[in-house]
Amino acid sequence: MANNAPPNNTPYIVIIALLLVVIAYLLSGGGSNPAAPASTPTPNQPNINTFDQATLYTGDIPEPYLKPEFAGFFPDNISGMRRVKLLMDSLNDESGGRFASKVEDSAHVLYISDSVQTNFEVEYSVYKMESAEAASEVLTFYTTETGWNNLPKQFGDITFWIWQGFLEGKGRPNGMYFYWDSINNGAFLPIERQGTSYIAQANADLLCLHGETVQDEYFIMVDVHAPFDKVNGLSDQMFAEAAKQISSQKNQT
Repeated sequence: MANNAPPNNTPYIVIIALLLVVIAYLLSGGGSNPAAPASTPTPNQPNINTFDQATLYTGDIPEPYLKPEFAGFFPDNISGMRRVKLLMDSLNDESGGRFASKVEDSAHVLYISDSVQTNFEVEYSVYKMESAEAASEVLTFYTTETGWNNLPKQFGDITFWIWQGFLEGKGRPNGMYFYWDSINNGAFLPIERQGTSYIAQANADLLCLHGETVQDEYFIMVDVHAPFDKVNGLSDQMFAEAAKQISSQKNQT
């Protein structure tokens, strides 16, 4: 009678070993997606792609009040556009408050369509700095330190330094609300907060082209947002209008 051979357990050992390797791999996080690299800082963009339902504001929307020292910098209502007060401080947000102590005052206006559905928007801000040197320091922050606004473009005797965010796909998403703050009589974008009432809604992806310049102690930002095929034309129009206003202020001094 032949001796019984010992059972061959090798296949089972191999299978168990492989299972242990797989479990160790999963527990170590090897199966998860690698972390995305940190994004390069860019001028403020909404950080959400969907928006809670809001209701259309039907109350009075006043023309923005501008102090005499600021009023001359802003173009009057342009055909097809309306002006409203803008409750945003892009410079403070984008610089992390670096220049807050050097800003003496500021004014902010939003240009949007006359209709509720808008396919453009322009955020226009003027900062009165403590000195002409401080204004130039801010411009250097945008042109040299961050490298955002590195394309000079001449309009009359005014040079705007341009950031072509639309080439990077940067902008405001289709469907974005322009919220209304009825207490402060101004509009705001869903960058740091959301609202319950809105005065306009983007009906297209609005890509950006930003321009910054200085005039004496004033730092000026004109941030244009429109569809890809229209953003260059609209920005040229707005920069030309802004240059006229800035030049008129310069000629009065």
